[in-house]
Amino acid sequence: MPSPADAPLTTYTERLPQVRRVFRLFPDRVEVDAKWTFGRNYRITVRLRELSGQSTTFRVKNRWFGKAVVIGSMAVAAALVLSLPRYPDLIRRGAVLGWPVAGLAFAAALYSLPRRQFIHFPRRDGKPGLDICKAGPDQARFEGFVAAVRKCISQA
Repeated sequence: MPSPADAPLTTYTERLPQVRRVFRLFPDRVEVDAKWTFGRNYRITVRLRELSGQSTTFRVKNRWFGKAVVIGSMAVAAALVLSLPRYPDLIRRGAVLGWPVAGLAFAAALYSLPRRQFIHFPRRDGKPGLDICKAGPDQARFEGFVAAVRKCISQA
């Protein structure tokens, strides 16, 4: 059974289309569990004494947006062109499959359309440190979690 000293001070969960991350804040570190939609799972520990107290806030559109628009456009074009009467009957019937692909791509584009707010805590040596996004089930707790991280960085 873990002792109370092993319990995190607070946690924060973010969810983006390509990754779900759980941040656990301890007095000296942040543990990040990342589960990628198409890929592996990772656990990373970021030592707070390595992070700079300066942070940068920025907004980013999800990288899936552009890809979804391209795939959806190609699916619509294929469905329209391949349904022309000059193509064999088998190809014209198969062209119907372009519409569900276009629908899925449209849904992915809508889901990834909004620009998401990120906060970046760089490392003292200038290398990438810790990025946290305001997205997912805990986004109402984003500001409180960031304030707790800042406080722990200043104490570390």
